[in-house]
Amino acid sequence: MLHATKGIQKKKRGERDMKQIMVLAVFLSVLLFAVCVSADPRMETNKDFCHFILDSQNTDNEVFLADCGSVITVVEKTAQTGTARIKCEDSNRVASGYATVVKLVPQAASPVSPGTTVTFTNTDSDTPCTMVESNGRAYASKKWQSTIRAGRASKKGVVTVQYEIFCEEGRE
Repeated sequence: MLHATKGIQKKKRGERDMKQIMVLAVFLSVLLFAVCVSADPRMETNKDFCHFILDSQNTDNEVFLADCGSVITVVEKTAQTGTARIKCEDSNRVASGYATVVKLVPQAASPVSPGTTVTFTNTDSDTPCTMVESNGRAYASKKWQSTIRAGRASKKGVVTVQYEIFCEEGRE
């Protein structure tokens, strides 16, 4: 009987050890993902997420939001020439993008104080805004504005936060 109890205890300890290893593996995966994520004002069409920076001097301080519904418009600028044909590979694509998201969050989770608006622009940071269209083509814009606006806290302790990003003249 004692031998059977020891076997059960070993089995439970082994299962507990495996659970701890799995938790550690998940934690390390999340940490690795966080390290690999680009830190910039950003919008991606396929993955449907955006980055909104909270500090122009440290763009790693940012908010990531899924379902930001970004819209990226790409225009191909071509030189007016008489009869010359321009190859697509040599084209000069210029992108502009916009995204806005409104979230209702607990006051403690608001990235800025209730009743506050913060706006960052390309004049505050050398970091470009990155726009990634549905085919994976990325455009870097040196002309952008990112705004986070928190409304007043309600009696229930929630705040409406509006995130907005606008990038212009992005180049491949």
